[in-house]
Amino acid sequence: MPKFVVKLASEERVWTEECWGSDPEEVRKIYEKKGIVVLKIRKKISLSRARLKWRDRIIFTQQFLALVRAGVPFVRILEIIGARMKNPRMLEIITGARERILDGAELSEAFRPYTRDLGVLFVTALAAGERSGKIAHTLEKYLEYAHFMEDITSKIKASLTYPTVVITVSFFLVFLLTTFVIPRFASFYKSARIQLPALTLLILSFSSFMKAHWPYIILGLVLLYLGYKNSPRVKPVHMWVERAKLAVPFLGEGIFLISSALYLRTLSFLLEGGIPVVQAARTAAEASPNGYLREKLKEVPEKVSQGESLSRALEESGAVEELGVEMVRVGEGSGQLAELLFQGADYLEKEFEFKVRRYLGILEPLTILFLGVVVGIMLLSVYLPIFELARGVR
Repeated sequence: MPKFVVKLASEERVWTEECWGSDPEEVRKIYEKKGIVVLKIRKKISLSRARLKWRDRIIFTQQFLALVRAGVPFVRILEIIGARMKNPRMLEIITGARERILDGAELSEAFRPYTRDLGVLFVTALAAGERSGKIAHTLEKYLEYAHFMEDITSKIKASLTYPTVVITVSFFLVFLLTTFVIPRFASFYKSARIQLPALTLLILSFSSFMKAHWPYIILGLVLLYLGYKNSPRVKPVHMWVERAKLAVPFLGEGIFLISSALYLRTLSFLLEGGIPVVQAARTAAEASPNGYLREKLKEVPEKVSQGESLSRALEESGAVEELGVEMVRVGEGSGQLAELLFQGADYLEKEFEFKVRRYLGILEPLTILFLGVVVGIMLLSVYLPIFELARGVR
């Protein structure tokens, strides 16, 4: 939620305050309810946009849960946590949520503008807890999921460190060799007037291209990265990028699994909190981390509202793992949908963890092989003509 600088006026004075709000209109309504005249509203530019890690979310949720169990009111809970909070972004969220509660918002609604930071599942857990009167219970379940995700994320980062370094070094070596080293050999080969092997000719052509165009190649890569980061602003481009991710070997399978698990877990939270199926399916669709799958899941509530079963609608969407669809089908038949959805999410998360470990185990030797092949081809292309030249001298 952004922060706004608001110029206010009363009969006695004119002053300026800062206020959190989703947009200027919401900020204006906050002050108008208090009978204060709003003269001007402008968005405050904040330089402190630290991303929240899973650890930040876990610590906040643990503190919140402990104080909820102690029977402390929500406003007081946020005051206590905020007083000791060091993360600037988390402090903004806590302060903004507290102000919204003071203005009459429910707890889940107070945190809803921060869904992008805290995740759909956190806000869903609060909403389900409010409906069922078991906020502590739903937050406990959320903490289990958050601990799982932190563990997986840390393992992925640790396992990717070595391959990332190896691949980066490989590309750096290729860049140095083709741009600055091999062109020197080209002039030597030309003066020697020898027949060059096809591999050497290929590498020399590539080297010549790199030497002439490397600034444009680097600029193109930077522009490509910036385009990728800003693709969500253009929906057709964003949908193409998100669909392309699902087609990438290993990566696509992982995204599909964790998206299915998140959808089932969020749906389980909502149904357990007494929220109707159509509304629950509409909210749960937002939990998917992939834009293309998210759009497919948004079609499900409409089909359910027209009389189709949830399992059938999910099967037609193709946006949830087969096992998840089967769990929904069994849950609909047995009347234990929320419980079976939770079990399905657990299974898919364990499957995701297993595949991550397996793929990362394969990745490390592959990166070493990649580096060896790249450097070997470069050296071979350089030394083959020298061997031919030495043979001719004999």
